[in-house]
Amino acid sequence: MADYDDSNRGAAWTPFSTQQLILQGKLNVDYTDHKVVLVKDETKDGRKVIEVYGKLGVMFDNEKNGNDNAPDFSGPMGDNLRIAGWKKMKDGAPYISMNISEKMQGNKAPDPAPSNLNDDEIPF
Repeated sequence: MADYDDSNRGAAWTPFSTQQLILQGKLNVDYTDHKVVLVKDETKDGRKVIEVYGKLGVMFDNEKNGNDNAPDFSGPMGDNLRIAGWKKMKDGAPYISMNISEKMQGNKAPDPAPSNLNDDEIPF
């Protein structure tokens, strides 16, 4: 069986019938504030739990500008990453497929190294 690499990918589905968003707020961990949501749920054996989820990023509606392959949503995820999401359906159930990539610097590629220098002219 071939290895499947799901690094920097994921999907979000409709919540299970046992899940309910109950509260939102902030939680300070080691002097750093984090946005959190609390979800009431139930284990397979019927035990009641409250799951604590932390914010990783944010996605905004994306202007597709006629490109059907462009993500439906995208936004920042920390300083150097971006998250993108595509609306999809599977077995009649809606979900969002997500992909994480490095953030582009504007709309341009990084500046290339000058080609007119030889090794003797490099100043370090």
